[in-house]
Parts: sequence; structure tokens; C-alpha cells
Amino acid sequence: MKLIFNSLTIVIILFSFQFSSCRSIPIKPIEDTQIIELNKSKTVVVDGVINFTLPEYKFLWDTAPVNGKLLFSSFVPRMAYRDEELSKAITECARQVSILYNSKVDAKFAVKSNNRDLGYLEEINIQYDKALAKDFESKIIVRSHYMDNEGTYVLAEIDGIKFKGNFVDNPTSEGEPDWLYNVPVVPGYLVSIGSVQRSRYKIDSIRLADEQAMANLAKQVSVVVKAKRADLDSEISGSAFKETNYEVTSTFMRGFYVLGRWSTDNGNTYHSLAVCPASQ
Repeated sequence: MKLIFNSLTIVIILFSFQFSSCRSIPIKPIEDTQIIELNKSKTVVVDGVINFTLPEYKFLWDTAPVNGKLLFSSFVPRMAYRDEELSKAITECARQVSILYNSKVDAKFAVKSNNRDLGYLEEINIQYDKALAKDFESKIIVRSHYMDNEGTYVLAEIDGIKFKGNFVDNPTSEGEPDWLYNVPVVPGYLVSIGSVQRSRYKIDSIRLADEQAMANLAKQVSVVVKAKRADLDSEISGSAFKETNYEVTSTFMRGFYVLGRWSTDNGNTYHSLAVCPASQ
């Protein structure tokens, strides 16, 4: 893997933001029908279901910054009125931008021990500035818009924010991203890979992988981690045992950003690679 990731510098051109309050230049909202008209020419309709591991589609999951521009992917399940899907996808991109600025993360982990530790995310609650997200909707620029039988997929960028640095991932001989096997080391930044088993809907699987990565980062950032023991099952003193501990972490996080996503060929496991500055 060749990894070039200089300091994560977000240059805020139009916005001055604090989590508790938001000041921004007033932006005239774009109506949903206008958004559809602006982006209709970019729509690509694919028969069947898109396989994101194929070269012609996997770019939709690659959100590493390009020429300093931050990229955001969003995925919306099929709706009764399909024209509404693009509007929902843009709203989801704007939500990700607001989380990038600042968010509060409360996560609960279940750590099971059976002569070895196995931790997994039990619950997560993410708070972000919804008013800021609404303002960002009119700043989203759709680069690619694909539709298949399951829903809508969008790769977008945002006006007014610049990213200084590059992330270059050399794929394996099988076409998979190298970060699946070698977690990148980024000086000054925390890195996490969230991996989850598939849910019924692809959008849920992707969201859960993102949240797993975010919860892992929050656990590293947090200075307060509360642990509570429950469900202790000892057989014989000094012999095998089963125990479940619950760890709860709560923290504010700035700069959470997903660099890329992937799923196995059979679609059973989903992965998200995410970073945030080590200094919060």
C-alpha cells in the first residue's frame, strides 16, 4: 500500500461551526424537484443488482479525497416513487458532512470472554447538528448517480470544504482494497475498520459498518469509558468460564470521515475504513 495522508486540514470557506450553535451564510434551499432536474442527466440505470466489487462500479464506494475535494457516498433503498430516492440520497450526504464537522457519540460494547475476548458493538447513538445538515443539502454536488432494482447510489462532493492530503490504496491481485488486510498507519490520525455481517438491506449493512468504525474511533478518543459486568457464568473455579462485560463510551468527535467501503463477493460481510484526527 502506498499511503500519502498529510495533515487532515479542512478549510472552511463559507461556514463557522460549533456543535452547540451554527452560524452560516444564508443559503436558499433547493426544492426536491429542482434537485431531480439538476441531476437527471447523470443518472445511470443498471438492470438487476449492482455488484460493487466489479471495476465499473467499485468507484462508488471509494470516497478518498480527490484533488482536495471530500467525497461522500450514500445509498437509498428503493421507494414507491423512484424520483424521491435522489433527494433522500442528497440528504444522507449532507448528514455525513454535518457529522464530519462535529458529533457526539455514545456507544455500548458487549465484550464476551470465553478464555479469549470478543468485542462487538451493541448500541450506538450519534448526535449531530441537523440544521447544519439541512443547510448543506444545497451545497451537495452529485458526481455519479446510479440506480438498480434495489435502490439509488450516489457519489457526491461538497462545495466550500477543502481537504489537504491524499490517500492512495493499491488494490490486491484479486482487486480488493489493500486496507482489508493491512490497516494503514496515518501519523496524527486514528484509523478504524468497521466490519459487520450483512443485514436484510444493503443500506443497513453499509450504515452499520460505518457506525462500527465510528464507535471504534470514539472508544479510542474517549477519556471516560465505563465498564459494567453482567452475565457471569463460571463452571468450576479455575476452569473455563463465560463472562460478558458491557463497556459504555461517550465523546465528542470532529473530523470523522469514511475513506472507503467494501463487501465480500458473496455480500455476507461489509467493511468501512474511517479516520479522525488523534487530537480532538
